[in-house]
Amino acid sequence: MVQKDKDQIWTVGDPIGDNYIASHSAAERRKNGSVYTPLHIVEMMISDAKSNIDPDIVVDCGCGSGRFALAAARAFPNAVIYAVDSSSLACEMCAENVRRNHLDKNIKILNLNFMDFELPPGRGKTLWIGNPPYVRHHEITKEEKNRLKQTAERLGVSASALSGLHVHFIAHIAELWQKGDYAELLTSAEWLDIGYGSFVRKLLTEKLPIEKIQLFDRKMQVFAGTNSTAIAFAFSDFDREAVDVVAPNGDLRLVNLRELRSSDRWFPLLDSSKIDRRNRGRELVPLGSMVSVHRGVVTGNNNFWVRPDRDLGDVPEELTVPIVSRAKEIMGGCEAQNHPEALKKLIVLPDNLESLPEPLRTAAARILEDGLTKGVDWGYIARSRRAWWSIKPPKAPAVMMTYMSRSGPTFVKNDKSLPMLNTIHGLYPKVKLSEHALSNLTEYLNLNVNSADGRVYCGGLVKYEPREVEAIMVPPLEVLEG
Repeated sequence: MVQKDKDQIWTVGDPIGDNYIASHSAAERRKNGSVYTPLHIVEMMISDAKSNIDPDIVVDCGCGSGRFALAAARAFPNAVIYAVDSSSLACEMCAENVRRNHLDKNIKILNLNFMDFELPPGRGKTLWIGNPPYVRHHEITKEEKNRLKQTAERLGVSASALSGLHVHFIAHIAELWQKGDYAELLTSAEWLDIGYGSFVRKLLTEKLPIEKIQLFDRKMQVFAGTNSTAIAFAFSDFDREAVDVVAPNGDLRLVNLRELRSSDRWFPLLDSSKIDRRNRGRELVPLGSMVSVHRGVVTGNNNFWVRPDRDLGDVPEELTVPIVSRAKEIMGGCEAQNHPEALKKLIVLPDNLESLPEPLRTAAARILEDGLTKGVDWGYIARSRRAWWSIKPPKAPAVMMTYMSRSGPTFVKNDKSLPMLNTIHGLYPKVKLSEHALSNLTEYLNLNVNSADGRVYCGGLVKYEPREVEAIMVPPLEVLEG
């Protein structure tokens, strides 16, 4: 089970973890973040950590079947290894791996919420390592979200309730941190650029400076069964001016920490393939200087609130609005602009149903009764609204765009002034743009925006977050108006 190369750290096979992954679907494992790290990445991270710290304690943050814990026990035979996981099944798998590898004296397995994990005083130098579970905020309890906010406040950095579980782990590590510690973590890369990631970005530039970032090929499936792009990164408490950025091909370059500190989007600064495109031509300006980019409306239950005419039944037309609900409606023949009558309708009810005249009020009551029967009011989004049935369609954007594809996005001038669901992004002018300028802008975006401007997930799927779209470089206003 264990093989050793004289130039490598011990590499420990994991048939137990492999069998678990094979026998549980990605959807099952995604609920609790059970996505295990490929062994060659485990070895790479342990090797990197070994060149930076000789720890007294190693903490495997979300141990799963124990891949990091076992590799750490081989690399640091004098250290105490804590393997921590909230899943009892994961702890059982880890325990069996520990037993098979005769590492019972080195590894202590703790079945508990990582945010409840504590270390004794006088613990010595600690290596924090692992692949914290990626669980979306929808699956995280309100109590845990409040706990993150309280931890962030003690650290002096604000945190968002939209943060995934891996951010909770990073916050807890920061709170338990003591001088001389070192951390090496593998996570989804999305915190580099999106809103909730500001907590991590600020933490790693002001509190515990980031030391190294390892980029992986964005088409490589690091996390089995998911499309998430991965990065490995290390941080400590030593002052530095630059961060080592390792490209997927192994090339190393330095990125000034001040640049990262002042930026709310890190990936364009880290990916050398984007540098020339980001700085190309002084005649270009960020799209965000002219427009803001926003997602469409989230209904929480499209099957109930968004229906074709044939399924509206007795829902009055006055309580509906045509809406762009699918990306393909603005692609190809652009059904949204050429045949808007074919679009589905969004049911729109006011917060105060008493404001409706009869017979609309009676019709609205029937819709709500149907929704209650079907449990629509129990959805996560519905429970977050002041009135569970109140869905406000967004103001019609000047330009609509697809934001997920395997090539470049499609941009369409919204001549029909249609609202859209969150399957579409909308571009809203911040400055006065004539119809001529909007046409020129739309044409330029369609011709010049490609996958390099978005976030490429494994398998080649490209996603464009609103802030990434705003960072796209376009001709200035006077050129578009010309």
